[in-house]
Amino acid sequence: MSTLHTQVKRCLLLAVSVAFLLGVTGQGVAHAAANAMVSNQASGSGFPAGSQIYDSAMLGNGVNPTGLLTFKLFAPSDVSCTGAPLLTTTTAVNGNGYYESSRFVTNAAGAYQWTVAYGGDANNNPTPATLCSDPAGEVQVAKRVPNLNASPSWQSPSATDTASLTSGSGPAGPTGTITFALYGPNNMNCAGAPIFTSTRTVAGNGTYKSASFNPTVSGTYQWVVNYSGDANNNARPMICSDTANGFTATVAAAKPAVVSGSPKTVVRGGTITVTWADIDAPTTGDWVALYAAGTADGGAVSAWKYTGGGASGSVALKFPWGATAGTYEIRLLADNNIQRLATSAPITLVW
Repeated sequence: MSTLHTQVKRCLLLAVSVAFLLGVTGQGVAHAAANAMVSNQASGSGFPAGSQIYDSAMLGNGVNPTGLLTFKLFAPSDVSCTGAPLLTTTTAVNGNGYYESSRFVTNAAGAYQWTVAYGGDANNNPTPATLCSDPAGEVQVAKRVPNLNASPSWQSPSATDTASLTSGSGPAGPTGTITFALYGPNNMNCAGAPIFTSTRTVAGNGTYKSASFNPTVSGTYQWVVNYSGDANNNARPMICSDTANGFTATVAAAKPAVVSGSPKTVVRGGTITVTWADIDAPTTGDWVALYAAGTADGGAVSAWKYTGGGASGSVALKFPWGATAGTYEIRLLADNNIQRLATSAPITLVW
């Protein structure tokens, strides 16, 4: 009996050992999960803002891996990949091999960074994300070259130019300035300084109009337009030889200013009504003065008054009691200066 008892005990111990090895659930021997490996290679650099970029991943060393690859894209300003990603996208895994992320349309220049991580499954451990500093995940996006066109307008007496800026890039479109420079008359080589400039602030793609300019001389005029560029867009100049951005102005000759005094004969102490008209560029410093005929403009003035800034008008001037009898005239002078604009017919002072 003792021998039989010993054999039974041995059989029981063997059964327990087999049960332990097979697992109490009868599912077989448990294996450690595989350590899958993942690396990435971003799409090519050098394309302008507005282009699509993407990331690719190579998953290897997995045991029939399934699950997901998670791709994240970080903005050029986020050099440590610690902020919120611009894009998070997942790709289903079906075995070791090559996988791609979704595409992303860039809107700014700079160095974008992709990372990718494998989420693991029942047979494979998850992987950490690839490093933010890994050059393989970087995409350099270049500045964009926007389109710049312009169309002049000449409707007497004013000239303007309208620029159209398109295909510029940036989070809110292109920024910077557009500068309009006008050359002429008859200066189609744009030599020297422009006769007029106008600058507009750019706030996105669109049309921008210069301030107006009134030519005073007939002839051909040429606009030159320049876009300054910004962090996401290259500067874009137009050239002087673009004659489509020029115009021909026909300017009527300005009427000369006139001045008169009434009456033509005045007694000592009398009053003259002075009337003027057609001042081309009137100022509040324009003035009328009573001179003895033949006196220089810088000489003695018998009486004077400001015009008040009107291109036409009238004032009263009184002959001083001390004025000597003789021939006088009214002169119209410009802007607190002795630049004579017009002279009246003679006026006679009698006693």
